[in-house]
Amino acid sequence: MRTLSLLAAVSLALAVQVSPAAEPTATPDLRIVPVERRQADLTVSIAATITPFRTVQLTAQMPGRVKRIAGREGDIFAGGAVLIELDDAALLARRESAFAARESALAAIQNAQAQYQQELYSPRSDAVRTAPGGFGFPAMMDQMFGVPMQDALGLREQGVQRYTDMIDVQTRLAQAQTQLRQADASIREIEAQLRDIRSVAPFAGVIDKVHVEEGDTVQPGQPLVDYSQAGLFKVEADLPVHLARHLVPDQTLPVRLDNGGEPVSARVHRIHPSADLRRHTIHVELALPPSAHVTAGQYAEVLVTDRGAEVTAQLAIPTSAVILKGGMPLVFSVDEKGIAHLRVLRLGEELAQGQVAVLSGLHEGDRVIDQPPAGLKAGRQVITPEAPAEPAGATTPNTTNEG
Repeated sequence: MRTLSLLAAVSLALAVQVSPAAEPTATPDLRIVPVERRQADLTVSIAATITPFRTVQLTAQMPGRVKRIAGREGDIFAGGAVLIELDDAALLARRESAFAARESALAAIQNAQAQYQQELYSPRSDAVRTAPGGFGFPAMMDQMFGVPMQDALGLREQGVQRYTDMIDVQTRLAQAQTQLRQADASIREIEAQLRDIRSVAPFAGVIDKVHVEEGDTVQPGQPLVDYSQAGLFKVEADLPVHLARHLVPDQTLPVRLDNGGEPVSARVHRIHPSADLRRHTIHVELALPPSAHVTAGQYAEVLVTDRGAEVTAQLAIPTSAVILKGGMPLVFSVDEKGIAHLRVLRLGEELAQGQVAVLSGLHEGDRVIDQPPAGLKAGRQVITPEAPAEPAGATTPNTTNEG
Protein backbone atom coordinates (compact mmCIF):
# COMPACT_ATOMS: atom_id res chain seq x y z
CA MET A 1 0.00 0.00 0.00
CA ARG A 2 2.87 2.36 0.87
CA THR A 3 4.51 1.58 -2.46
CA LEU A 4 1.38 2.49 -4.40
CA SER A 5 1.11 5.84 -2.58
CA LEU A 6 4.74 6.67 -3.38
CA LEU A 7 4.28 5.86 -7.07
CA ALA A 8 1.20 8.07 -7.25
CA ALA A 9 3.08 11.02 -5.69
CA VAL A 10 6.00 10.62 -8.08
CA SER A 11 3.63 10.48 -11.06
CA LEU A 12 1.90 13.68 -9.93
CA ALA A 13 5.25 15.48 -9.50
CA LEU A 14 6.37 14.43 -12.94
CA ALA A 15 3.12 15.69 -14.41
CA VAL A 16 3.63 19.13 -12.83
CA GLN A 17 7.37 19.43 -13.59
CA VAL A 18 8.10 20.73 -17.09
CA SER A 19 11.20 21.18 -19.15
CA PRO A 20 12.48 24.73 -20.02
CA ALA A 21 11.02 24.45 -23.50
CA ALA A 22 7.55 23.59 -22.22
CA GLU A 23 4.93 25.86 -20.70
CA PRO A 24 3.99 24.53 -17.25
CA THR A 25 0.42 24.98 -16.20
CA ALA A 26 -1.25 24.00 -12.99
CA THR A 27 -4.78 24.57 -14.19
CA PRO A 28 -6.28 25.22 -17.63
CA ASP A 29 -6.71 28.89 -16.63
CA LEU A 30 -2.99 29.60 -16.02
CA ARG A 31 -0.14 29.71 -18.51
CA ILE A 32 3.34 29.74 -17.05
CA VAL A 33 6.31 30.72 -19.21
CA PRO A 34 10.03 30.83 -18.44
CA VAL A 35 12.13 34.00 -18.41
CA GLU A 36 14.58 33.68 -21.31
CA ARG A 37 17.20 35.79 -22.96
CA ARG A 38 16.46 37.11 -26.43
CA GLN A 39 18.74 38.75 -28.94
CA ALA A 40 17.23 42.11 -29.95
CA ASP A 41 18.36 45.18 -31.83
CA LEU A 42 19.19 48.28 -29.85
CA THR A 43 16.40 50.84 -30.23
CA VAL A 44 17.34 54.46 -29.62
CA SER A 45 14.73 57.01 -28.56
CA ILE A 46 15.21 60.45 -30.15
CA ALA A 47 13.34 63.50 -28.88
CA ALA A 48 11.09 65.08 -31.53
CA THR A 49 8.41 67.73 -31.94
CA ILE A 50 5.00 67.63 -33.62
CA THR A 51 4.57 70.41 -36.19
CA PRO A 52 1.93 71.15 -38.83
CA PHE A 53 2.64 69.65 -42.22
CA ARG A 54 2.61 73.11 -43.85
CA THR A 55 3.14 76.42 -42.06
CA VAL A 56 3.41 79.95 -43.48
CA GLN A 57 3.84 83.39 -41.98
CA LEU A 58 1.96 86.09 -43.87
CA THR A 59 3.74 89.45 -43.79
CA ALA A 60 2.77 92.95 -44.91
CA GLN A 61 3.65 93.74 -48.53
CA MET A 62 2.43 97.35 -48.44
CA PRO A 63 2.52 100.09 -45.80
CA GLY A 64 -0.86 100.94 -44.43
CA ARG A 65 -3.39 100.67 -41.62
CA VAL A 66 -5.01 97.36 -40.63
CA LYS A 67 -8.65 97.65 -41.66
CA ARG A 68 -10.06 94.18 -40.89
CA ILE A 69 -8.98 90.91 -39.23
CA ALA A 70 -11.12 87.96 -40.28
CA GLY A 71 -10.43 85.71 -37.28
CA ARG A 72 -8.36 84.90 -34.25
CA GLU A 73 -6.23 81.98 -33.07
CA GLY A 74 -7.88 78.62 -33.68
CA ASP A 75 -10.30 79.81 -36.39
CA ILE A 76 -10.40 77.58 -39.48
CA PHE A 77 -10.58 79.04 -43.00
CA ALA A 78 -10.83 77.65 -46.51
CA GLY A 79 -8.16 78.27 -49.11
CA GLY A 80 -8.44 81.73 -50.69
CA ALA A 81 -10.14 83.37 -47.71
CA VAL A 82 -9.02 86.91 -46.82
CA LEU A 83 -7.44 86.83 -43.35
CA ILE A 84 -6.23 90.44 -42.93
CA GLU A 85 -7.04 93.51 -45.03
CA LEU A 86 -5.35 96.94 -45.03
CA ASP A 87 -6.98 100.29 -45.81
CA ASP A 88 -7.27 100.79 -49.61
CA ALA A 89 -8.61 104.38 -49.90
CA ALA A 90 -5.33 105.86 -51.24
CA LEU A 91 -4.88 103.06 -53.77
CA LEU A 92 -8.44 103.42 -55.05
CA ALA A 93 -7.83 107.16 -55.65
CA ARG A 94 -4.62 106.39 -57.56
CA ARG A 95 -6.47 103.84 -59.64
CA GLU A 96 -9.11 106.44 -60.63
CA SER A 97 -6.31 108.79 -61.69
CA ALA A 98 -4.73 106.03 -63.77
CA PHE A 99 -8.05 105.32 -65.51
CA ALA A 100 -8.37 109.07 -66.35
CA ALA A 101 -4.87 109.07 -67.82
CA ARG A 102 -5.82 106.06 -69.91
CA GLU A 103 -8.89 107.82 -71.32
CA SER A 104 -6.75 110.86 -72.16
CA ALA A 105 -4.27 108.62 -73.96
CA LEU A 106 -7.07 107.02 -75.98
CA ALA A 107 -8.27 110.48 -77.12
CA ALA A 108 -4.74 111.46 -78.09
CA ILE A 109 -4.41 108.27 -80.13
CA GLN A 110 -7.64 108.98 -81.94
CA ASN A 111 -6.51 112.52 -82.82
CA ALA A 112 -3.07 111.34 -83.92
CA GLN A 113 -4.59 108.69 -86.18
CA ALA A 114 -6.80 111.34 -87.81
CA GLN A 115 -3.80 113.61 -88.40
CA TYR A 116 -1.91 110.68 -89.89
CA GLN A 117 -4.74 109.87 -92.30
CA GLN A 118 -4.94 113.54 -93.36
CA GLU A 119 -1.22 113.70 -94.02
CA LEU A 120 -1.37 110.45 -95.90
CA TYR A 121 -4.15 111.47 -98.31
CA SER A 122 -3.90 115.29 -98.22
CA PRO A 123 -0.25 116.21 -97.66
CA ARG A 124 0.49 119.60 -96.23
CA SER A 125 3.52 119.91 -98.49
CA ASP A 126 1.26 120.14 -101.55
CA ALA A 127 -0.87 122.95 -100.14
CA VAL A 128 -0.15 126.67 -100.38
CA ARG A 129 0.38 128.00 -96.87
CA THR A 130 -1.19 131.42 -97.58
CA ALA A 131 -4.88 132.15 -97.44
CA PRO A 132 -6.42 131.92 -100.94
CA GLY A 133 -8.00 135.05 -102.47
CA GLY A 134 -9.95 135.95 -105.64
CA PHE A 135 -11.99 132.74 -105.53
CA GLY A 136 -8.81 130.72 -105.07
CA PHE A 137 -7.24 131.61 -108.39
CA PRO A 138 -4.05 133.12 -106.90
CA ALA A 139 -3.50 130.01 -104.77
CA MET A 140 -4.19 127.75 -107.70
CA MET A 141 -1.72 129.69 -109.82
CA ASP A 142 0.90 129.45 -107.06
CA GLN A 143 0.23 125.71 -106.76
CA MET A 144 0.57 125.20 -110.50
CA PHE A 145 3.52 127.47 -111.18
CA GLY A 146 5.00 128.80 -107.92
CA VAL A 147 5.73 125.50 -106.13
CA PRO A 148 7.34 123.81 -109.18
CA MET A 149 9.48 126.91 -109.80
CA GLN A 150 10.66 126.87 -106.14
CA ASP A 151 11.68 123.22 -106.55
CA ALA A 152 13.43 124.03 -109.85
CA LEU A 153 15.32 126.98 -108.39
CA GLY A 154 16.31 124.98 -105.26
CA LEU A 155 14.32 127.20 -102.91
CA ARG A 156 12.20 124.28 -101.66
CA GLU A 157 12.42 120.44 -101.58
CA GLN A 158 8.90 119.08 -101.67
CA GLY A 159 9.93 115.47 -100.90
CA VAL A 160 11.82 116.44 -97.77
CA GLN A 161 8.89 118.56 -96.63
CA ARG A 162 6.48 115.66 -97.05
CA TYR A 163 8.83 113.27 -95.24
CA THR A 164 9.10 115.67 -92.32
CA ASP A 165 5.32 116.07 -92.08
CA MET A 166 4.84 112.25 -92.09
CA ILE A 167 7.42 111.80 -89.30
CA ASP A 168 5.66 114.48 -87.26
CA VAL A 169 2.24 112.82 -87.33
CA GLN A 170 3.75 109.35 -86.76
CA THR A 171 5.61 110.66 -83.71
CA ARG A 172 2.43 112.09 -82.26
CA LEU A 173 0.65 108.76 -82.77
CA ALA A 174 3.52 106.83 -81.13
CA GLN A 175 3.57 109.22 -78.17
CA ALA A 176 -0.16 108.78 -77.66
CA GLN A 177 0.20 104.97 -77.78
CA THR A 178 3.06 105.15 -75.26
CA GLN A 179 0.87 107.18 -72.91
CA LEU A 180 -1.79 104.47 -73.18
CA ARG A 181 0.71 101.74 -72.28
CA GLN A 182 1.94 103.78 -69.32
CA ALA A 183 -1.61 104.22 -68.09
CA ASP A 184 -2.30 100.48 -68.45
CA ALA A 185 0.94 99.67 -66.57
CA SER A 186 -0.07 102.03 -63.76
CA ILE A 187 -3.46 100.36 -63.51
CA ARG A 188 -1.84 96.90 -63.32
CA GLU A 189 0.58 98.10 -60.65
CA ILE A 190 -2.22 99.52 -58.55
CA GLU A 191 -4.26 96.33 -58.99
CA ALA A 192 -1.28 94.31 -57.73
CA GLN A 193 -0.96 96.61 -54.72
CA LEU A 194 -4.66 96.19 -54.02
CA ARG A 195 -4.08 92.43 -53.96
CA ASP A 196 -1.05 92.86 -51.68
CA ILE A 197 -3.04 94.70 -49.03
CA ARG A 198 -5.07 91.51 -48.52
CA SER A 199 -3.45 88.54 -46.80
CA VAL A 200 -5.10 85.50 -48.38
CA ALA A 201 -5.02 81.94 -46.99
CA PRO A 202 -2.91 79.84 -49.39
CA PHE A 203 -4.65 76.61 -48.33
CA ALA A 204 -7.30 75.32 -45.95
CA GLY A 205 -5.97 75.68 -42.43
CA VAL A 206 -6.10 77.33 -39.04
CA ILE A 207 -4.72 80.57 -37.60
CA ASP A 208 -1.91 79.91 -35.13
CA LYS A 209 -1.13 83.48 -34.08
CA VAL A 210 -2.22 87.01 -35.01
CA HIS A 211 0.56 89.60 -34.62
CA VAL A 212 -1.45 92.82 -35.19
CA GLU A 213 -4.70 94.45 -34.18
CA GLU A 214 -7.23 96.49 -36.14
CA GLY A 215 -6.01 100.06 -36.53
CA ASP A 216 -2.32 99.22 -36.33
CA THR A 217 -0.01 100.79 -38.91
CA VAL A 218 2.26 98.22 -40.56
CA GLN A 219 5.31 98.40 -42.78
CA PRO A 220 6.48 96.02 -45.53
CA GLY A 221 7.92 92.82 -44.06
CA GLN A 222 6.12 93.10 -40.72
CA PRO A 223 4.53 89.75 -39.60
CA LEU A 224 0.75 89.73 -39.68
CA VAL A 225 -0.43 86.18 -39.01
CA ASP A 226 0.96 82.64 -38.61
CA TYR A 227 -1.13 80.14 -40.57
CA SER A 228 -0.83 76.33 -40.73
CA GLN A 229 -2.54 73.46 -42.48
CA ALA A 230 -5.27 71.82 -40.43
CA GLY A 231 -5.52 68.08 -39.82
CA LEU A 232 -2.09 67.03 -41.14
CA PHE A 233 0.98 66.91 -38.90
CA LYS A 234 4.57 65.75 -39.10
CA VAL A 235 7.31 64.80 -36.65
CA GLU A 236 10.60 66.69 -36.83
CA ALA A 237 13.70 65.22 -35.21
CA ASP A 238 17.48 65.63 -35.38
CA LEU A 239 19.08 62.20 -35.73
CA PRO A 240 22.77 61.37 -35.35
CA VAL A 241 24.42 60.70 -38.68
CA HIS A 242 25.04 57.01 -37.98
CA LEU A 243 21.31 56.50 -37.36
CA ALA A 244 20.03 58.62 -40.24
CA ARG A 245 22.19 56.96 -42.89
CA HIS A 246 20.07 53.79 -42.70
CA LEU A 247 16.78 55.65 -43.34
CA VAL A 248 15.12 55.85 -46.76
CA PRO A 249 12.08 57.86 -47.91
CA ASP A 250 8.68 56.23 -47.26
CA GLN A 251 10.16 53.99 -44.55
CA THR A 252 7.97 53.68 -41.45
CA LEU A 253 9.24 54.29 -37.93
CA PRO A 254 7.40 53.97 -34.61
CA VAL A 255 6.71 57.26 -32.86
CA ARG A 256 5.82 57.37 -29.19
CA LEU A 257 3.54 60.28 -28.26
CA ASP A 258 3.25 61.80 -24.80
CA ASN A 259 -0.40 60.78 -24.48
CA GLY A 260 0.47 57.38 -22.99
CA GLY A 261 -0.89 55.37 -25.91
CA GLU A 262 0.70 52.85 -28.19
CA PRO A 263 3.36 54.07 -30.65
CA VAL A 264 2.06 55.11 -34.06
CA SER A 265 3.72 54.43 -37.39
CA ALA A 266 5.05 57.50 -39.18
CA ARG A 267 6.36 57.61 -42.74
CA VAL A 268 9.73 59.18 -43.51
CA HIS A 269 8.76 62.22 -45.58
CA ARG A 270 12.02 64.13 -46.02
CA ILE A 271 15.66 63.57 -45.08
CA HIS A 272 17.71 66.76 -45.25
CA PRO A 273 20.84 66.28 -47.37
CA SER A 274 23.40 67.92 -45.07
CA ALA A 275 24.26 67.56 -41.40
CA ASP A 276 24.37 70.32 -38.82
CA LEU A 277 27.93 71.63 -38.52
CA ARG A 278 27.83 72.01 -34.72
CA ARG A 279 25.67 69.10 -33.54
CA HIS A 280 26.49 66.68 -36.39
CA THR A 281 22.88 65.64 -36.76
CA ILE A 282 20.59 65.31 -39.76
CA HIS A 283 17.11 66.79 -39.72
CA VAL A 284 14.40 64.23 -40.56
CA GLU A 285 10.68 64.81 -41.12
CA LEU A 286 8.10 62.03 -40.69
CA ALA A 287 4.48 62.29 -41.82
CA LEU A 288 1.91 61.21 -39.25
CA PRO A 289 -1.31 59.47 -40.33
CA PRO A 290 -4.44 61.66 -40.34
CA SER A 291 -5.94 59.50 -37.58
CA ALA A 292 -3.26 60.54 -35.07
CA HIS A 293 -4.71 62.78 -32.36
CA VAL A 294 -1.86 65.27 -31.84
CA THR A 295 -1.35 68.98 -31.33
CA ALA A 296 1.24 71.28 -32.86
CA GLY A 297 4.20 71.69 -30.52
CA GLN A 298 3.55 68.38 -28.76
CA TYR A 299 6.52 66.33 -27.54
CA ALA A 300 7.21 62.96 -29.18
CA GLU A 301 9.94 60.32 -29.40
CA VAL A 302 11.12 58.61 -32.57
CA LEU A 303 12.28 55.02 -32.08
CA VAL A 304 15.20 54.23 -34.38
CA THR A 305 17.10 50.94 -34.55
CA ASP A 306 20.86 51.28 -34.12
CA ARG A 307 22.09 48.63 -36.54
CA GLY A 308 25.73 49.36 -35.91
CA ALA A 309 25.66 48.70 -32.16
CA GLU A 310 26.66 45.39 -30.58
CA VAL A 311 23.79 44.29 -28.38
CA THR A 312 23.84 41.47 -25.85
CA ALA A 313 20.88 39.19 -25.27
CA GLN A 314 18.28 40.66 -22.91
CA LEU A 315 15.88 39.05 -20.48
CA ALA A 316 12.43 39.06 -22.02
CA ILE A 317 8.91 38.14 -20.99
CA PRO A 318 5.56 38.45 -22.82
CA THR A 319 4.06 41.91 -22.65
CA SER A 320 0.77 40.32 -21.66
CA ALA A 321 2.36 39.03 -18.44
CA VAL A 322 2.90 42.57 -17.12
CA ILE A 323 0.21 44.19 -15.01
CA LEU A 324 0.15 47.83 -13.88
CA LYS A 325 -0.82 48.84 -10.35
CA GLY A 326 -0.34 52.41 -9.29
CA GLY A 327 1.70 53.05 -12.42
CA MET A 328 4.27 50.36 -11.52
CA PRO A 329 4.84 47.31 -13.73
CA LEU A 330 4.33 44.06 -11.80
CA VAL A 331 4.45 40.38 -12.68
CA PHE A 332 3.41 37.14 -10.97
CA SER A 333 6.39 34.81 -10.61
CA VAL A 334 6.17 31.17 -9.54
CA ASP A 335 8.77 29.74 -7.15
CA GLU A 336 9.99 26.16 -6.91
CA LYS A 337 7.16 25.33 -4.53
CA GLY A 338 4.54 26.49 -7.06
CA ILE A 339 3.50 29.58 -5.09
CA ALA A 340 2.76 32.86 -6.93
CA HIS A 341 4.62 36.03 -5.87
CA LEU A 342 4.30 39.65 -7.04
CA ARG A 343 7.50 41.24 -8.27
CA VAL A 344 8.15 44.86 -9.21
CA LEU A 345 9.95 45.19 -12.55
CA ARG A 346 11.96 47.79 -14.39
CA LEU A 347 11.19 47.33 -18.04
CA GLY A 348 13.19 48.24 -21.11
CA GLU A 349 12.22 48.59 -24.75
CA GLU A 350 9.49 46.58 -26.41
CA LEU A 351 10.84 43.70 -28.47
CA ALA A 352 9.47 41.73 -31.39
CA GLN A 353 6.73 39.09 -31.15
CA GLY A 354 4.96 40.73 -28.21
CA GLN A 355 7.97 40.61 -25.85
CA VAL A 356 9.35 43.28 -23.55
CA ALA A 357 12.86 43.57 -22.12
CA VAL A 358 13.33 43.23 -18.35
CA LEU A 359 16.09 45.33 -16.83
CA SER A 360 15.62 44.27 -13.19
CA GLY A 361 13.26 42.26 -11.00
CA LEU A 362 13.68 38.81 -12.62
CA HIS A 363 16.44 36.36 -13.41
CA GLU A 364 16.97 33.95 -16.22
CA GLY A 365 15.13 30.72 -15.55
CA ASP A 366 12.40 32.29 -13.42
CA ARG A 367 8.83 31.43 -14.30
CA VAL A 368 6.04 34.00 -14.71
CA ILE A 369 2.32 33.75 -15.27
CA ASP A 370 1.22 35.00 -18.69
CA GLN A 371 -2.13 36.79 -18.84
CA PRO A 372 -2.83 36.43 -15.10
CA PRO A 373 -6.55 36.35 -14.23
CA ALA A 374 -8.12 39.20 -12.33
CA GLY A 375 -8.70 37.23 -9.13
CA LEU A 376 -5.15 35.92 -8.77
CA LYS A 377 -3.43 36.93 -5.52
CA ALA A 378 0.09 36.59 -4.24
CA GLY A 379 0.73 33.52 -2.08
CA ARG A 380 -1.65 31.28 -4.00
CA GLN A 381 -0.56 27.74 -4.79
CA VAL A 382 -0.63 27.53 -8.59
CA ILE A 383 1.54 24.38 -9.08
CA THR A 384 1.64 21.28 -6.92
CA PRO A 385 5.19 20.99 -5.55
CA GLU A 386 7.30 18.07 -6.58
CA ALA A 387 7.60 15.16 -4.06
CA PRO A 388 11.16 14.54 -2.88
CA ALA A 389 12.80 11.56 -4.56
CA GLU A 390 13.89 8.67 -2.29
CA PRO A 391 17.57 7.68 -2.25
CA ALA A 392 18.57 4.68 -4.32
CA GLY A 393 18.53 1.40 -2.41
CA ALA A 394 16.35 2.72 0.34
CA THR A 395 14.00 0.20 1.90
CA THR A 396 10.48 0.85 2.83
CA PRO A 397 9.94 0.42 6.52
CA ASN A 398 7.40 -2.23 7.43
CA THR A 399 4.55 -0.55 9.19
CA THR A 400 2.56 -3.74 9.61
CA ASN A 401 1.80 -4.59 13.19
CA GLU A 402 3.52 -7.74 14.15
CA GLY A 403 2.04 -9.34 17.02
